[in-house]
Amino acid sequence: MTFRLRIAPLAQQHTTNLPLIFAATASNSRSNRSTRLDRILWVNLGESPLTWNYFALTGAPYRAYQFRVGRRTQFWIIYTVDEAARTIDILHF
Repeated sequence: MTFRLRIAPLAQQHTTNLPLIFAATASNSRSNRSTRLDRILWVNLGESPLTWNYFALTGAPYRAYQFRVGRRTQFWIIYTVDEAARTIDILHF
């Protein structure tokens, strides 16, 4: 059973900058990266969000998934999980 994703307003603002980040990396697979990000959000996090550890800088209840774009660019997807309500709150990209 999958979890329901909710994206916080601050994280939603960060997603508007993602195409710029994807465009800044020299590669022809920009659309592939956005497809990968969709897969990470809906499949990896949506189906098994407890797989990834707590975020090292903050600890519980914040979890993190590291998303790499190219060789040098990477960012964290910071989220919390509510197992009782079966929801994932994406807080920060």
